[in-house]
Amino acid sequence: MTLYGKLISTFSLIISAQVFLWLAIDTYANRSLVIDNMQALAKNGATSLAISMGDVVARSEQTRLNVLFDAMAHLGPYSKLYFVDLDGNRLIERSFSNQDAGVPDLFQRLIQLPVVEARASVSKGWAKLGYVAVSIHPQQAYLQLWNALQQKLIWSLAIALAGIIGAIILIRSVLLLAQRSGR
Repeated sequence: MTLYGKLISTFSLIISAQVFLWLAIDTYANRSLVIDNMQALAKNGATSLAISMGDVVARSEQTRLNVLFDAMAHLGPYSKLYFVDLDGNRLIERSFSNQDAGVPDLFQRLIQLPVVEARASVSKGWAKLGYVAVSIHPQQAYLQLWNALQQKLIWSLAIALAGIIGAIILIRSVLLLAQRSGR
């Protein structure tokens, strides 16, 4: 292999490695942000449902409790909502299946987002009645991370290609200049 080929290969390898390392670090950082957002969504959902449930549970109004749980299901990517009274009995539970978001399985295995659950106490005045738990399904978060990765990959490849082309032009001009001055 010529000196020109070796230099181009080396620069191309360095630029490609930097791009893929940057993508991996960025995706991991985005993963942490997404998990934090899921935890906040779960906590906010549990708290708002607990506040809304106090009077309903105290009066044992099962119909209104069902309405609250059904309404809550449409406010976020929840996989499970349930209420547990002071005796440990689950009085109401809703589970929801989430549709496949079209994210590759390999990506999901590499990223591995947890199913996040948050709990909040349900009370009427000073009397505690139990707690409500809200679980967030990570499917929507996988989709967000996948879309962000695809966009960044396109831009990164474009920038890497521009860098490699720039390196080729620079190396060629330096070698031509060295060759001319050597004569």
